[in-house]
Order: sequence, then C-alpha cells, then structure tokens
Amino acid sequence: MTDIFSLLTPNIAYFWLILALVFLLLEISTPGLFLFVTFAIGSILASIVAFLDYSLFVQCITLILGFLASFLIIKLFLKRKESQRVNTTVDALVGRICLVTKKIDKNNSGLVKVDGEVWAAIAKDDKEFLPGQNVKIVFVKGNKLIVS
Repeated sequence: MTDIFSLLTPNIAYFWLILALVFLLLEISTPGLFLFVTFAIGSILASIVAFLDYSLFVQCITLILGFLASFLIIKLFLKRKESQRVNTTVDALVGRICLVTKKIDKNNSGLVKVDGEVWAAIAKDDKEFLPGQNVKIVFVKGNKLIVS
C-alpha cells in the first residue's frame, strides 16, 4: 500500500504550481486584500526549488520565506502609497488660512472665505474675529470650520 507522501513527492513541483494558481484565483475573488498573492509568490518559489530537486524541508522553508518577504514588500509599498495620497475631503482644509467675511464671536458663528467658497465658521476658544481678518482652520466639525 502506498502512502500519499510517496505519490506526491515526484510531482511536488506541480503541486506548488497548482497551489499558486489556487491562491491567485482566491486573490482575484477577494477585493483589495493582497494576502493570497503573497502565498502564491511563496508557492511559485517553492515550485522552483522543487524543480531544482531540493528536499521537501527546503521547499517548505522557501514557501514560508517567500510568503514573508513578499508580504513585507507589499506592505511597505502600500504604506508608501498611503502616505502619498492627497486628501480631497473637507479635511484638506485643516491648516489653511482663510478670510473672515462675517463677524465671528463666542455666541454666533460667522462666515469665512476659502478658495472662493464661503463656509460657516466658529471660533475655537470663544475669540472674536472681525471681517477682513485672516484666521487659520483648526478642524472641521460637520459643515462648519473651527478657526483660531
């Protein structure tokens, strides 16, 4: 009676390639994860090592190291892309200087003009700002700018 290991050993390189294909299909079916592609890379590297007639132990180590290396490379790449992303929401207004067009005091919100757009604004520390003054946007709360 033959065991599964003796049947698998001569064809192990093809097993790694089929496993890589399965991981690639899983990657295609899961949006935005990029996890299965790292397993596919490890499997492809393990198949190369298998075609070179290295032991199963070396193939498994290659699989694990290939997965880890590709995972770290993809993670660094995605982190770099994330840091280069330009904020296009209202949060991009934070830190900008704007012009007061209607008086802002501690009891009432006023109006400020940013890039030709008029926004409602509230003073951060109950300060008073008169029309014509420049103020800095500290943060955005709902549809109002908090200025100082």
